[in-house]
This record gives sequence, C-alpha cells and structure tokens, in this order.
Amino acid sequence: MTQPAFGRRQAMTLAAGAGLAAVARDAQAQAVTLSAWTGYPELVPFYNAAGEAYAKLNPGFKLTVFSTSLREHEQKLAAAMPTGTGPDLFDVGQILSINLIEAGLIPANPPAVDAQLKASYRPASVDQFSISGKSYGLPMLFSTPVLFWNRAMFKEAGLPGAPETFGEMMDYAKKLVRFDSTGKMTRSGMSLRLSGQGSGITEKWRFVLEPAGGSVIKRHPSGKYSQNYDNAAGRAALQYYIDAVQVHKVDDPRVQRDAAAFVAGNTGMLFREAWVIGEIQKQNPSLDFDVAQIPAWTAGQPKKTLLQHNGLYVSGKSRNQAAAFAFMQFLTNPENSAMLTQTSGWVAARKDVDWTGLVSRIPQYKGFVAPPADMQYYLEPVLGPWNEIQTRIADQLPAAFVDPTLNGNPTKVGETIKRWAAQTDALLKEAGLFGTA
Repeated sequence: MTQPAFGRRQAMTLAAGAGLAAVARDAQAQAVTLSAWTGYPELVPFYNAAGEAYAKLNPGFKLTVFSTSLREHEQKLAAAMPTGTGPDLFDVGQILSINLIEAGLIPANPPAVDAQLKASYRPASVDQFSISGKSYGLPMLFSTPVLFWNRAMFKEAGLPGAPETFGEMMDYAKKLVRFDSTGKMTRSGMSLRLSGQGSGITEKWRFVLEPAGGSVIKRHPSGKYSQNYDNAAGRAALQYYIDAVQVHKVDDPRVQRDAAAFVAGNTGMLFREAWVIGEIQKQNPSLDFDVAQIPAWTAGQPKKTLLQHNGLYVSGKSRNQAAAFAFMQFLTNPENSAMLTQTSGWVAARKDVDWTGLVSRIPQYKGFVAPPADMQYYLEPVLGPWNEIQTRIADQLPAAFVDPTLNGNPTKVGETIKRWAAQTDALLKEAGLFGTA
C-alpha cells in the first residue's frame, strides 16, 4: 500500500539517513543473514528498504522477508517457533506473542532494547510489553480503529457529517443504503464485521460493545478476571448488529464487505484502522472520504476506541539473537517509524515521530496521530487464553447476526449472551484466572 507521494528511492534515502543518524556500524551484523516474517504484506517494502539501508552500514548483512496472510502467519509461527524452524525476527499481535512468551520462545529484551522501550514509547505501550518486571519486544505499530465515512454519499443524502452516537449512525445508514429494483442491496449504509475467520470478528464486535459500556472480560482487584458482557451492554451490542442486518437492513453479509467495500465506494461507513488510507491512496485516490472517532453510545458519553499493539520480536530459537535485536532497534528508530507509516499506511507506535509532513499531505491521518485529548482507549488483555476466548465468541457471532429467531426476541438475545459468557468464564477457570472479587 505504497503512498503515491513516497516512493522506494525516498524510502531508501530515509532509512539510510536514519541509520547514519542513529545506529553505528554493528559488528554483530557483519556477514549475517536474518530472516523476518510478517502477516502484513504491505510491510514487505518497508522491511526490504530498511534491510538494504542497514546493509550499507553493515556490509555483509542480508535480510530475507517472508509474508503471508495474517491468519496463516499466526498459524505458521505457532507451529515453527517451538521447533526452531521459525524466523530470527517477526512481527505479531500480542494476542499470540503472550503465548510465545509464556512458552519461553521469546527472550526478554537485553538492556539496550529495554532502555529504548522505556524512553521512546508511551507508558501504556511500556506496560503492555512488560511482564513481571521484564520487557519483551518493541511496539511496531498501532491497530487503532476509527470511523471512515464517505463524504460524497453523506452530501448526497443531506447528512451534516460523521455521526456522534451509535443511534445517529444507524439513522444515517438508513439514508445511505441503496437497493436495486429487485430489492437487492447494492450499497450498504455501514459495513460491520459480519463474517471472517478467528478472533477478529469478536475484536470488531468490541468496537460496539465497549462504547455500550461492556467488555469481554474485566479485571478485579484480586488480579482475577471474569466475563463482562452478560449485561445490558452485551445484549445491546448484539442487538445492534441484528438490527443492522435484519430490522433496518443497512448491511448484508452477501454484499461486498469491509475495507474493500469502502475503498470501492460501496459502503457509507466503516470501522477500520489507518492502513485503509494507504489502500485508498493506492486503489481509489479520488475517493471523497474522511475519518472520525468511533461514536459515543449515547449523547454525552465518552468516545472509546481500541488501542492494540503489533510488536516486533526476536525468536528465542534464533542463532543470531544479538544481530536480530540490533536490527530491531534500527527498524523502530524515529525515521524508520515514519517510513513505516508512509509506505504501509499503518501508524508506527513510537511517541517521538514527527507527523507534520504526513498530515499536511494526507489530512485524514490526523485522526490517528493526533486524536482528541479526551479520547478514551481500551487495551488488549495480555493473557494466555485471550485469543481462545475471542475465537470461541467469534465462532458464534456470524450465525447470531442473521438468526431470524433472535429478531424481535430480547429474551433469546439475552439467553444467547448468557451462554457465550458462561463459556468465557469457563476458559478463564481453565487457565486459573477466574475470579469475581
């Protein structure tokens, strides 16, 4: 997802400048070939440019990059890491990294990397990457959703701007949706995550659940956890999806979905992360769009969004750990962090990146790099069973969204939520993490 205004030659110049400014020649990197794996194909140009720049500073250094889909990436890492057949360096979400750390497959950071983490990242990031007094890996990018909205469609429908509440969002979607003469939906008013694979379906459902006042789990003073959605918020979040699909018919699992639909101009609104801007720049640069914060549940309530980290880690099975840690520091310095965003669309996680030029060229990035001061964030729980908890819910959400027996039946909606919540608590009990005090 390369930005048109930022080409490979500029990327190489920036990466090389970053290395000359921030990294001395590393004897550990001489004649070393490191392997890096990523689940984001759009990061491959960044890795390659940074690797070539680092090789100019460290003759003999080579980098090989392997990329696949995010789900395949996670599966390959889970299989390869225990056997020592994985990469030297890899990026992955904390939903998987915590399991690798607990299995002893990701080493704690050496002092220099630990110092970089504490000096260059926000306290929330430092906390997320620290366990029992030790830090693991470095934050690479943020996966923080906002509301993408199509300005041309809003103008056509006579809508004043982005919705401020979820109620307004549904009302706006009714005015944005389009059908053909046979009643078939040709443009959705909003594109919710109605299907897919793995825990991501639950993650997107949380974009509604959290503003409604719930969460999948909550931590108690004892340090134990329990489910937190067998309540009014959980029922309302599920009902919102059911209403969108079955009652108001502003979304449909059979139409083009997600980022592809928004980029193509086939949906009016979408909750998604910064990389979609890069995709728009690449595929449909004339699209008239803007971004806004995810709405409040009701007027006067705070706006909330997920602050999710994707980290960069060194494998505990790597034979080149010292070189891998050194290259990881190079990859995450301020200049290369800026390059990461400009070449991929994802927002780098460092706190000291100068975003002035990027926001000047592409104003929509301001919603990601300079959010309102009163924005509230919720973080991913860094817990071993978290992926399984979300996956179990995700296995059941798509069918519930289209289940006609849930339409107009709040009792059954409540029973459905209660059943899922009991399963969540069971997984916490199995992990020895359950408690309500």
